[in-house]
Amino acid sequence: MPAPLLTTYDLGSLLIFEKLCDDWVREVHKFNSQRKKGKNFVVFRNCENKKVTSLEELKEELEDTAFLDSAEFKSAFSHDIVSNKVGANKIARKAAKAWMIESAGRKVGSKPKVVKAAVPDVVKVTPVKKVPVKAAAPVKEAAPVEIAAPVIEAAPVEEVAVVEEAAPVEETASVEEAAPIEEVAVVEEAAPVEVIEVAAPVE
Repeated sequence: MPAPLLTTYDLGSLLIFEKLCDDWVREVHKFNSQRKKGKNFVVFRNCENKKVTSLEELKEELEDTAFLDSAEFKSAFSHDIVSNKVGANKIARKAAKAWMIESAGRKVGSKPKVVKAAVPDVVKVTPVKKVPVKAAAPVKEAAPVEIAAPVIEAAPVEEVAVVEEAAPVEETASVEEAAPIEEVAVVEEAAPVEVIEVAAPVE
């Protein structure tokens, strides 16, 4: 799928979209930067996405420019645009999308341009020599080969030793209960020791 004629950035900055003729349109865009806020620029675009920025360049591209002399272009400073830039952008985007769909349909239905290739005046043709082809000897078919059934080797059988039953486990005598633990006497706390201060000798 080819790229759209106007990108989303172009559609976002669009203020005015006017159709000039079948192929060419006039777009007025606003600058989105803070430095150039309030300024705008004009682009003329055709359905093949060729862009020019001045009226003189557009006149060079067109064959019949008589309609441009009497055409009145809408300014970005007109009252209805300045007072409602969001609404103007919405109207211009809608017109631009409709024109893109129309021009895409025209491209599909139009005939491709015929390009004339440079053909040399004299073309030399060299005849091709015919070489006789010898008949090949017939190929005899070989007798079909019979496919033998695959041989399957039996796995050797190992002899297993017979399991003997183990002797029954004898029950051991029960463990006697241990002697009861004797209680230990509780340790009483000793009375606190008083500290006596010794006075220093007087000299």
